Amino acid sequence: MPTSFYIAVTLIVVIIGAIIGWVMYARRDVPMEAPTGNALTRAARQDLYGDAVNDVLVVQPTYRAAEMVTTFDSKAVDGFVNWTGTFVGDLARRLRRSQSGFVRSYALSMVGGALIVALALVLVALS
Repeated sequence: MPTSFYIAVTLIVVIIGAIIGWVMYARRDVPMEAPTGNALTRAARQDLYGDAVNDVLVVQPTYRAAEMVTTFDSKAVDGFVNWTGTFVGDLARRLRRSQSGFVRSYALSMVGGALIVALALVLVALS
């Protein structure tokens, strides 16, 4: 069907709706206060409860998810980062005690490290 047919049908429906509205409401006096109306009127005044549905289905779950992510970040992620900093600081304090300033103790550490590397190489070669 051509597009002009759909346009004509749409215009006819709009004109019929306007005539029905005029017949139903144009002949009445407009009241000074808005009538209480029925359930459909009350729902329409509340935007068909779209805001309430949106709040329950989207806003509140998103808010709770954001709270959970925030809690996870502050407890798990920040906790791990803070623990890492504490661990490195404690390790540095312990290692600081081993630094005596004597070259002979540093040389002995180097010899010990070289022996560990040599032992590891021998074990790898034997396996």
